[in-house]
Amino acid sequence: MLFEDLRNTQAIAIPFNWNADYANGKNYAEYDLLTHKKNDFYLIQKNQVIRFGLFGQGMKFFFEMSDGSFNLNGRRIEIDYIDENGEVFHLTTNFEYKDLITYKEAYADYNNVQGIQQSNLKSINFGYKTIYKKNDIKLFFQPLVSLPFNESACMEIKLTSNKLLNGYLVFKSRGIEVERFYAPLEADRAGQINWTIKH
Repeated sequence: MLFEDLRNTQAIAIPFNWNADYANGKNYAEYDLLTHKKNDFYLIQKNQVIRFGLFGQGMKFFFEMSDGSFNLNGRRIEIDYIDENGEVFHLTTNFEYKDLITYKEAYADYNNVQGIQQSNLKSINFGYKTIYKKNDIKLFFQPLVSLPFNESACMEIKLTSNKLLNGYLVFKSRGIEVERFYAPLEADRAGQINWTIKH
């Protein structure tokens, strides 16, 4: 399992590669670590995944499939939503199914005179989408970690509620609140926030 291994595994071809750790102790990475052959994201055995994320540059960023909590280079990050009555929704202590997400953001510079197109990687991203249920509240929750080049890492959080909620989105590091944001939610309308990951 790559994410539990203390050794520093280098990414191949690009600064960060995705990786899935499996319950049987094996892993499935974007590039085979021995042959450097590219693997297909859609061939990940999703029912076997216990951790998913990115590695490279001497760092590891991943989430635990069991509860959805994030481990960002050794630091545990959790996200809660607290409504106006003080009811806490532990979004990253959620044992529902999680759909894996990873993508690369790039831009292309095109020179019309020479007909040269140069593609540049802007960021590499990973996360998941899931549904959190508590009482009669159903929250569609999509946390993504974005690793942009030449900028600070951030988390993009999308949250949709089936009911009107007037509360706060709370970010915790190792169980201690780091920052909170007023985040009222209208029924069936997505709210989104980008949070620069605090050290």
